[in-house]
Amino acid sequence: MQTYISPIGFNTTSVTRALINHGIEGDDTVVLVRPTEKTDDNRGAEAVADVKQLLQEIEPEAEFVITRVTTDSFEQTVQECCGIFSKIPHRNETIVSLGGGARDILLPLTISSIVFAKQIDRTLFFSDLDNEIQEWSLPRLTAQVPERTLESFEVIASTEGWISLSSIADRTGQSKSTVIRHVNDLEDAGVLESDTSDKTKRVRIAFSGELFQLAQSLDA
Repeated sequence: MQTYISPIGFNTTSVTRALINHGIEGDDTVVLVRPTEKTDDNRGAEAVADVKQLLQEIEPEAEFVITRVTTDSFEQTVQECCGIFSKIPHRNETIVSLGGGARDILLPLTISSIVFAKQIDRTLFFSDLDNEIQEWSLPRLTAQVPERTLESFEVIASTEGWISLSSIADRTGQSKSTVIRHVNDLEDAGVLESDTSDKTKRVRIAFSGELFQLAQSLDA
């Protein structure tokens, strides 16, 4: 089962193209995020009706939900967008689209998506430049790197490209078993990428790790 979450404004293309490209089945749920009704108008209602009609045509058994969030304060909008993700059953595949819709909702929804990045399976984006659907990898800004792993992390982060676990052990003076534990912890935190295609495991810093490293340098 999939839960598909998307803001929607007056242009429905960012929603409909993602639904068509990635497919939807009868037990899936489409959640469109809209401002509170006091900010609504006919164009918004028409856009929602267009998506609902398309959904009826391609998969009439899918559930269609309109979720309203307040835009009175930025903090409250972020909290209400976080509430959308927190209610999704963990067994569901979560897909979020971050293209289109009112900016008053798009930015809070983006922040909420980053908070729940570990729970989100796919993040889609409709490009205004080429009108194509892109798939993004969200960073885990809430990643926690255990202090005991920092020496291994710093060696990996200072390496351009991939580095083997044996090389990490040589450069840190740690045992191979210690490096393995550190790498496992760092992978769980989402700050490393790994590759075993050449039979020997190697790792490199992930985008989330680069951002974590930047934040650490600002605190230094």
